[in-house]
Amino acid sequence: MSATFRKSSRLLLAMLAACLSLPLGALPAQASSWGSPQTVNSWKVINARWTANNELETYTPSCVWYDGSTLMIKTYDAGGGVYYSGRVESTASYGYGTYSFTANMPNGNGLLPAVWAAYLNPWLPEMDAAEIVGSNPGAVYQTFHDTSNNQTQFTAGNSSGWTNSFHTYSFTWWPDHIDFWVDGGFQGTKWYTTAAGVGLHFIVDTAVGGDWPGNPDSSTWATADGARYLKVSSITYTPYYP
Repeated sequence: MSATFRKSSRLLLAMLAACLSLPLGALPAQASSWGSPQTVNSWKVINARWTANNELETYTPSCVWYDGSTLMIKTYDAGGGVYYSGRVESTASYGYGTYSFTANMPNGNGLLPAVWAAYLNPWLPEMDAAEIVGSNPGAVYQTFHDTSNNQTQFTAGNSSGWTNSFHTYSFTWWPDHIDFWVDGGFQGTKWYTTAAGVGLHFIVDTAVGGDWPGNPDSSTWATADGARYLKVSSITYTPYYP
């Protein structure tokens, strides 16, 4: 058997093994055509009391602004059980491609800062580039919620903590799966087919209280100005055309 034949055989076996490792009927999407990265900077700023998941915050435009090119979200305790925070949703919706956020997330008991995307009307599907429970800054969660709200979640750990420093959180939405990334490191794949016509809105917010992070306490607001900040220095969408 020649060396060339042996090499070709090994390559064929490796390709076959890779295909067999995929779910039945799932074939990896191929990059037919990529568009140029687009900066996402046109936002709907939410002005409403938010009660989903038993959350406590009221979103107000006064908690949202730009400092140069950095999007700022402020969260604070107004007293009497009133908490103000900020939330923005992109005015446009986007399809297949890479959704990327470079964000500095706050910590603090009872806070849930997040950078993510969802269809919104109706809500699902949802793809979370990053959520951090403020009392556990060493873990960042990346989650896919399908149209029935079945969830697949990946968790990245950081012994130094993910909060109070900038990191890049992203996912790539293909026609047949979603890949999740943190600081360029691959975290996991969810195989799932969504309709090509379903567009997602970019979303940035910090929730206060609720079922997942629990309620804030005095330590949450123990900062120089009594507030916590979510800062996003880059939000980009790179389209993929099957």
